[in-house]
Amino acid sequence: MKQLGISMLLASTLVASAGALTVGCGGAGASTVVKVNEAERTRAGLQGRDAQTLAPQAFAEADQALRAAKEAEHAGDHVAAELHAERAVAAYQHAVAVARLARATNEETQAKEALAQAVEQSQRYATARKAAEREADDLEKQLKVAREAERPAPSGPADPERERARLVAAQSLAMQARLLCSAARLVSPQAPGLAEAEAAAAELEKKLESSPKPAPIDAAGRARAACLAALTKARRAGTPDADPTDALLGELSRSVDPKATRTTDLAPSRDERGVVVTLRSLFAGGKGSDKAAKLSAEGESTLQDLGRIAAAHPAFAVQVVIHDAAAPSSADVALDKKRGEVIAKALTDAGASADKTKVEQAGARAPVFDPADAKRKEKNARVEVVFVGGS
Repeated sequence: MKQLGISMLLASTLVASAGALTVGCGGAGASTVVKVNEAERTRAGLQGRDAQTLAPQAFAEADQALRAAKEAEHAGDHVAAELHAERAVAAYQHAVAVARLARATNEETQAKEALAQAVEQSQRYATARKAAEREADDLEKQLKVAREAERPAPSGPADPERERARLVAAQSLAMQARLLCSAARLVSPQAPGLAEAEAAAAELEKKLESSPKPAPIDAAGRARAACLAALTKARRAGTPDADPTDALLGELSRSVDPKATRTTDLAPSRDERGVVVTLRSLFAGGKGSDKAAKLSAEGESTLQDLGRIAAAHPAFAVQVVIHDAAAPSSADVALDKKRGEVIAKALTDAGASADKTKVEQAGARAPVFDPADAKRKEKNARVEVVFVGGS
């Protein structure tokens, strides 16, 4: 009886062990199927999306892992099949991330290209606008030249006072002609018509020295127009892509010395020659003084500022014009010449180009106040520093 009981117990144990082994093997197979199916569903969900085209290498690695999972499942290696299936799912997700990054990179590149095209188009528009502005300005100057070149209608005999006024006007126009031709030569010595205009202006000034009657005011107007035309042609030949005059005006309007001890508004203005800075009281003494040709401290500082600005804007030449309050004597002419040399040296010492700096003596032929006004006529004595640009 005892032997029979032991036999029955062993049989029961074997049956239980076999059942447990069967259940264990069945569970492993089911889990493997789930993992492999998950990997296949993941791949199917990516059909028609960017992962395969934008991340082909990552997608190929995922496909390889899925094939390995299926082969292991078919061979009954459930552990390897699950590992390959999990790796396939992770690889497909990685392919999605790589594709998303590639898409973002493409969009960024397209955005940069669009921005570059927009900037280029904006620059083309700006260049075209500047060209149109220059053309309009050029046409306006040509029209002005044409108007000034028109011969005025003949006038009858004038009384002595009126004749004197005509002579003053003719002298002023002749001086303007000389200064315009001088500016044209600074911009371009080979400007078309410049030599002829200079010769006509010089001949006119010589004629005016004898106070002719009637005053050749019509010839003076034509001489001025010819010099203005020469300056316009000189500028047209050397017009830059960008007009630097605005930057120069801004700097002259608020000039600060290098030591920042003072700020000076030089009150620049514009005329046909360029940007004009008018200065008075540059010198330590008046005519007849031993300091008549010595710069005052403020005058020297102002000229240092102007020389520094000229150096910073090399596209501009510098014309220095000495004006007198009354017709200068021979001693006054000599003093004006010396003063001009002192001013030019101060400018070039501060950085202005000596080759592009020229001094002109205008005498009293270009007044800005009525010479008959006793209170204001002295203000006609002045120095003009003109920045002559090529545009």
